[in-house]
Amino acid sequence: MRYAIELDTIKDVEEFSKIVHGVESDVRLSGKDENGDHWELSAKSMLCVLLLGGHIERRHHSTQDIDWNTIYCECEKDIYPLISKFIKD
Repeated sequence: MRYAIELDTIKDVEEFSKIVHGVESDVRLSGKDENGDHWELSAKSMLCVLLLGGHIERRHHSTQDIDWNTIYCECEKDIYPLISKFIKD
């Protein structure tokens, strides 16, 4: 299953990360950077938390390399009920 998501605050990143750590399946985040290049990483990794949190902190102060409109969460299980508050309408 693939869902377009929004993570607007550091609290969102922390909460989302805590939720996906409890999923007994691989959960991936993917998107594009400002140049349109694809990126992907494990949503359960500390690197993911650090990267997204750091980008959110700097979002209004510097050029960003993540296109915030292209973040997707992918998992072979249906985790919609767990992450529904982060899914774009």
